[in-house]
Amino acid sequence: MQISMFPRSCNTNSPYEVSGAETTSFSCLRALFPTRSPAAYSSNAAFCATYTATVNTQTTGFPSRASASCGTAPARYSSACSCKPTISSTLTPTTSPTPTCTPSRPVNDAVSNGGFECGLAPWVAEDIVNTRHTLTSPGDASSFAYQFEQVGPKVPEADMHPAAVYQDLVLTAGIPYNLKFRTFFDKCTQDEGFIGVMINRSPVYTVDACDKGAGAFKDNLVQFTAPADRTNLRFEFLTREASAVFKIDNVSVVPLH
Repeated sequence: MQISMFPRSCNTNSPYEVSGAETTSFSCLRALFPTRSPAAYSSNAAFCATYTATVNTQTTGFPSRASASCGTAPARYSSACSCKPTISSTLTPTTSPTPTCTPSRPVNDAVSNGGFECGLAPWVAEDIVNTRHTLTSPGDASSFAYQFEQVGPKVPEADMHPAAVYQDLVLTAGIPYNLKFRTFFDKCTQDEGFIGVMINRSPVYTVDACDKGAGAFKDNLVQFTAPADRTNLRFEFLTREASAVFKIDNVSVVPLH
């Protein structure tokens, strides 16, 4: 099975393009339905079916994964549940290159296999319709880099659930970190798009195809404070082009001090 796009009546803007009350509503929706995985979808869909069966004013008993983004306001849960995606009957599995070595990390670096030299793991790739990923060679002064490709027209669900690659990190909550990585865009056009960075599903940074110039790898630095000991680092790829190539390489997360 595969989760389809959100209803057209709901806000389907990218999280990097909304603000204020819209951001709060969007964050609640994404917290309830964070991935296109049916396994992750089912339990919160069941909660929504019960919660919206009547006019509900309860302020407790919400799914734990959503409480930080949704709070205790019943209206937020009702709104998010009304915009939940639906399930279709097909799933196109994605495959990853077989690792050729054992992933490791430099001292103090929380990212394992940040240079993609040992295949994909422990990174996890999420492709959507008309996108694909591969480990391309050469990388940024190395053998490999992670490559996202847009291979057809952008589909509506891309705004809410874009193609992505992510890794769960073990950090120390409350400690500041430097996230460093290199990016590559094949061209600079109005519709080429950008790479967005999320920390525990909250957007913290974007780099546009034209920000640093196309055709070569460029440096990126993001400073953030770890929100939890287990922190999800996620790169999302958004473009309006029917054909585009983005790359990331040499990803590291180290304590600021």
